[in-house]
Amino acid sequence: MTFTDIETRLDIRLPEKWHEICRTGAMEWIEIENSEFIKNPRKYTEDPKAFLMLNCDCEPISVWDIEERIGELKEWISWRCEDEEESFDESVKLVPFAMTGAGDLYCFMYKPDADEPEIILYLHDEYDDPDIIGRDFDEFLYVMMLNAVSWDEEIDGEHWQAHLEYLSDEYRSKLEGKSADELAEIYDEIIFEKAELFE
Repeated sequence: MTFTDIETRLDIRLPEKWHEICRTGAMEWIEIENSEFIKNPRKYTEDPKAFLMLNCDCEPISVWDIEERIGELKEWISWRCEDEEESFDESVKLVPFAMTGAGDLYCFMYKPDADEPEIILYLHDEYDDPDIIGRDFDEFLYVMMLNAVSWDEEIDGEHWQAHLEYLSDEYRSKLEGKSADELAEIYDEIIFEKAELFE
């Protein structure tokens, strides 16, 4: 299965930046079946251009598992609606594409008439409104690179340097020329806005 298949099945359009990165081959490890990945994981994990193979709390979901994660997310939403006596905004479509080590889901948040989805982090065990991690995929990747530095990613390493190339000039310029301590401080000072999905 490919990301194009997912777009067709879910009636969505993944962000253009996602497609740009995919065309480089960096997302190959996310599109292959889990059984194939297990046969030779080092082929993918040691590739310096492998997408989001950074030391950050964000692991892409295999394209083969996205629909299963959507089912989990719908269950979490139903729990909140029932427990809090709230309603979910049905005009919004959430599509998980990555997860944290704790099992929380990074999701594309599609709103009516929006050109690109925003990216949120939906927590599985809290009823707080999700944080908006990026207004677009480029900002999300920038935030994840800052997150990686806070987890001791080597900014001179191959993975970090390869990911710099995925960023727009605007976000790349915010990272280049700064020390790891400076970048970690920038990350610590970020205050994420909330996505208001319930009423």
